Amino acid sequence: MPVFGRLVRLLAISRFTRTLSTLLAGGLPITRALQTAGQVAGNTVLAAAIDQARLSITEGASVARPLRASGEFPPLVTHMIEVGEQSGELEAMLAKVADTYEEQVETTVTRVTALLEPILILIMVGIVLVIILATLVPLLQITSSLG
Repeated sequence: MPVFGRLVRLLAISRFTRTLSTLLAGGLPITRALQTAGQVAGNTVLAAAIDQARLSITEGASVARPLRASGEFPPLVTHMIEVGEQSGELEAMLAKVADTYEEQVETTVTRVTALLEPILILIMVGIVLVIILATLVPLLQITSSLG
């Protein structure tokens, strides 16, 4: 399902970046922070990419390069991580990315609910119509059999 798949991915990226930002700001080493953030993301595909990135980082790679190579993260995320690494403000950049993705999640949920409202109204009309017909049809049958 395209809309819900996109929503789940945005939510997972948002969780990952917010958690990683918080853990790094708290002074946790990058490898341990990545391990924890990968588990919190709630997406097994992203968790595998994060775990692979964690292994690459222990071998001396930057954070952005293995995440970009995985192909699972949007260019905005990897670019902001790269800029944060170069400027020494990785926590702040991750927080900005998390804010951006949380806003996108909120916008997507608002749009989906706006689309679902008319459908739910039609379903409710159908249910009420069935109840009315279930009440009136027996009454009409009784009155026609009496007459």
